[in-house]
Amino acid sequence: MQKFTCSPAYMRDMPRIMEILAEARAFMSSYGNPQWGDGFPDENFVCGRISAGQMFAVRCAGKIAAVFSTLYDDPDYAAIDGAWLTDGGYLAVHTVAVAQKFRGCGCARFIFANTFDMAHEQGRVSVRIDTHEKNAPMRALLASLGFTQCGGIVLSRGGGRIAYEKLL
Repeated sequence: MQKFTCSPAYMRDMPRIMEILAEARAFMSSYGNPQWGDGFPDENFVCGRISAGQMFAVRCAGKIAAVFSTLYDDPDYAAIDGAWLTDGGYLAVHTVAVAQKFRGCGCARFIFANTFDMAHEQGRVSVRIDTHEKNAPMRALLASLGFTQCGGIVLSRGGGRIAYEKLL
């Protein structure tokens, strides 16, 4: 089993983060998932999240194995075709991407364990996430972690997503 650590991402991590996002984009495309096919997340997005302290790097033996970002209030989650489990006080998880070399070894589960801890430490009552309907690996992972499918949202940058929430 791999030993992972989590810390804020830094600007110096940008080249590796962009590599991991490109790998994730290609992986999703390989099974017919168009999510991120428009070049999102791009360098401007990642720089903004790093500057805001919202981008995190998961490391294994000093190398970045995965990345993810968080928000404590996501405006895209204000309107849902369905119903959230809670009325607020959540942590939103976004931009989850695992390097090809680290897929299937518990890295994504490690990410979510960290987000549950982050949310709990900040007094949040739940974790929310959204994903494309064709993102079967993420949807299976979310189900295995106890997330509930709550409905659909529309992203401000365009496109619909399936929204999930897990009570802590």
